[in-house]
Amino acid sequence: MLPPSKRIVQARTSMNRIRTPVLLLWVAMIAACGTLGPTPSVDVSTLELEAERLLAEEQFAQSLQAYSQLVSVSTGSARSGYLIAGARILLELGAYDSARDWLGRAGDDTTPAQEQQIHQLQETIAATERGTLPTLERVALLLPLTGAQRSAAIAIQDGFVAAHLGDLQAGTRAVPALEVYDTGALGADAAYRRARDDGADFIVGPLLKPELEAILGSAGSTPTLALNSLEDGSAAANLYQFALAPEDEAREVARHAVANGARNAVALIPGNEWGNRLLNSFRMELESLGGQLLQYRTYNPGGQDFSGAITTVLNIDRSDDRHDRLRASLGFPLGFESRRRQDVDVIFVAAVASAGRLLVPQLRFYFAGDIPTYATSAIYESGNRNRDLDGLLFADTPWVLLAEPASQPLKATLQRYWPQRTSAQWTRFYGLGHDAYRLIYRLHDQAAALGSFPALSGELSLSEDGRVHRSLPLAQFRDGQPVVVAVEAGPVPESSAEIAELR
Repeated sequence: MLPPSKRIVQARTSMNRIRTPVLLLWVAMIAACGTLGPTPSVDVSTLELEAERLLAEEQFAQSLQAYSQLVSVSTGSARSGYLIAGARILLELGAYDSARDWLGRAGDDTTPAQEQQIHQLQETIAATERGTLPTLERVALLLPLTGAQRSAAIAIQDGFVAAHLGDLQAGTRAVPALEVYDTGALGADAAYRRARDDGADFIVGPLLKPELEAILGSAGSTPTLALNSLEDGSAAANLYQFALAPEDEAREVARHAVANGARNAVALIPGNEWGNRLLNSFRMELESLGGQLLQYRTYNPGGQDFSGAITTVLNIDRSDDRHDRLRASLGFPLGFESRRRQDVDVIFVAAVASAGRLLVPQLRFYFAGDIPTYATSAIYESGNRNRDLDGLLFADTPWVLLAEPASQPLKATLQRYWPQRTSAQWTRFYGLGHDAYRLIYRLHDQAAALGSFPALSGELSLSEDGRVHRSLPLAQFRDGQPVVVAVEAGPVPESSAEIAELR
């Protein structure tokens, strides 16, 4: 559960709808009182959940009332967190004096992170009152619409335009003009400079890593949300990096594995740069949570027989070698059954779908079917060919895995107008474009105070270096279909061997 200090509502989306005299009078009363007085026998966890639910449903005054009650029954940094959360609501409602008052009361007992949040919110209030936040009148989208990445670029553009048209139809805020630039035809740096010279207030893109590297020297004067990220830590002023990074997924599966009791892991990765990146992300997250990577082996991603890598990482080859040496020493045959190592809690597999459908059954053949096995979303392709993956767990976007009511109209629109791009591969890009459009407003209005929020690509949050990170749901293949599993610690999911035998 996210702490209240991490919750934020989207400015401007519903301001016209909520600023009625009665509501503002109620908000003013709550803000002026600060708290509603002692509340006996309050279940803090339940009340916190209720405050966040009301906030998600845009019942702002009721949510503020719940946070006021939480303030009255809390102490220390927890109380400060609730005061910060309430101040954010007041800021969005335009009650700047009340927001400042709540922030002032939060300064007595705060963590360093909370002190930074208070400072950022105070700056946002001051800037808003001065009217220094310019309106968004023109947004540029930079994508490689010609070239090898055309299909992915079009899917991203479709999602971006769908969000833009949704705002036009809703009419809840002023919608900027949208201009699309083809980096495949113009070159990334030239497209970026042209968008800036044409007067873009915000630039989204480019998509490819080499394109992102190319614009670093030009970025700075115009806020930019790149649709990729650079691993070397490269950054520039006003540059945010948002990617469907498989590294996020590798970190997510490590967290899930540890939450379910795993400590010792082995990994199988393709012998290429992609495999090394995923391995490093998985290992770093695992070790940060107290786990360890016992061993890893690379495999040929173009091959079909992975027995060498599997038997080595599971130490089956050592078992066979011991048998051969003993048989040679004794001079007569021995009854023997190969055995795998017994100190492995979890297996991480970096594989695309075609390799995974071959590799996972071979893991079961070599006695590893009872070990929880994880992968990234690259393992999943929509269709009916996934039965060989039964039992495997993987991380993917909410857009692909979750049937949330809010996303159903978007899915229906995609199915109606772009049925050729409804597979998991393309819907991930569609969700990236849709989320990028939503991020524009959050980054433009109050990037400094941006907290976690749910989106099609995951639970999104912004780090201090300007990178947008994703927290993702997990699923397990059962009868060839992904079934969402709980992220919280609990019973270990059924093994692939158990699920495979249920067919």
